[in-house]
Amino acid sequence: MNVIVLVIDTLRYDHVGANGNPRVRTPNMDGLASESWRFERCFSSSFPTIPHRLDVMTARYGAPFHTWMPLPYDWPTLPEAFAQAGYATQLIHDTPHLVNGGHHFDWPFHCWTFERGAEVDRPWMNGALEWPCNWAHDPLFDFVGQDWQPSPQQASYMRANRDRRDRRDWNAARVFGTAARFLRDNLSRDNFFLWVDCFDPHEPWDSPPEFVRMYDRRPGYDGRLDPRSFSRRNHKGRPAEADGHLRAQYAAKVTWMDHCLGEFLNAFEQTGLADRTALLLTADHGTRLGEFGFFGKGGRLPEQIGHVPLLIRPPGGELGLSSAIAQPQDFWATLAALAGVPVPAECDSQDLLAVARGGGAGARALAVAGASADGWPGAKGEPLFSVFTQDWVLELAADPARSSLYRYGDTENRAAQHPDVAGELHAAGIAEVERRGADPALVRWLRDGGAGEFPQDVPTYRGWPKPAGFRPYWTRAYGGD
Repeated sequence: MNVIVLVIDTLRYDHVGANGNPRVRTPNMDGLASESWRFERCFSSSFPTIPHRLDVMTARYGAPFHTWMPLPYDWPTLPEAFAQAGYATQLIHDTPHLVNGGHHFDWPFHCWTFERGAEVDRPWMNGALEWPCNWAHDPLFDFVGQDWQPSPQQASYMRANRDRRDRRDWNAARVFGTAARFLRDNLSRDNFFLWVDCFDPHEPWDSPPEFVRMYDRRPGYDGRLDPRSFSRRNHKGRPAEADGHLRAQYAAKVTWMDHCLGEFLNAFEQTGLADRTALLLTADHGTRLGEFGFFGKGGRLPEQIGHVPLLIRPPGGELGLSSAIAQPQDFWATLAALAGVPVPAECDSQDLLAVARGGGAGARALAVAGASADGWPGAKGEPLFSVFTQDWVLELAADPARSSLYRYGDTENRAAQHPDVAGELHAAGIAEVERRGADPALVRWLRDGGAGEFPQDVPTYRGWPKPAGFRPYWTRAYGGD
């Protein structure tokens, strides 16, 4: 049996048609869902990109969430476990952080292929800052003013994509086209482990014009995109009409990614591999689309970011729906059980298919998701992480009075209406991060409601050694040097 893991970056749960969205077109994911187990309560754990991959790769927690750090060489990893069981392993990705900047996510695989040119990748030095052919000035963003200049990562993206001409030149098309070629080259195998990591629909929300026009139908609008909309989407002076266009940008990129995924899924069926291959599709996190007045994924971790899709298709297909609470650490035990691969004792993982087939609730009464605690001292009383149950989302601040309680699909804070629920989830969330290895001093500070100074000398960061003057590659993409 073969195994495929598909990780899609920045894909909201509620922007997949099979999850109940009647507006956003995702026919290929919907088709996959029609022959898969669909998990309606799957949540991020460590946030964002690299911490999430650490969760999946290692099935460990990060005390309580992984920081942004390289993949340690001395930790057991999911692809390495499959390799030791006789599998041939391959990584295909355009997510630049996996190998750029010393993150080392290539080392557990026998082979890896990197499609260049995503947002913070920097494949080319200098050259004219030519706009890709699908970019143009849009009067809707003239409120930005005449002094606009591309950000460092925009300039890098422009250099990487200035020669893009047709659909085959776009990142998502290249990633899934390469992955489809892998299937055709390996159709006789019964022992491959393939990880496909697609950076779309991550920012910039840049798609071919015909996909943008599906969602922005302004008279006379041709679907080309103004790069000012990428960098100034949270400008306080933006008109309401701009918000609608930004939501259209994201929906278009989801549909574009789904279109490219279709080539891969077609190859999956046409090669006959679907009958003897397990496939798992998920996302690392979602994004905000104007909820709480913000576009993007920065800051707090509400439902719109923490709730992610999860589809698991056993060989030959199997249709089902589970409301068991799932997190990325569970993928290891699930895939290992399908393939007969052992699960290391240090992994905190459950077999989600066994839970779903049995109709049970599984091992998790709740999920917690957040960024590493090394950023908590700067939170200034705002929520630190989120607690998810079947019915509620608590954005947990150390001070219970500053925590916010929501129902799914709602943006009204109901903590004052349901103080018992908010209090119960606050205590349960702290107990869970304690279970995941948070430092005792940090747990005491949380239980004290954040009173007093943030505890000193708490080990919250495990990353680069950071000698004086050291800056990893990826920080330069944001810093501009």
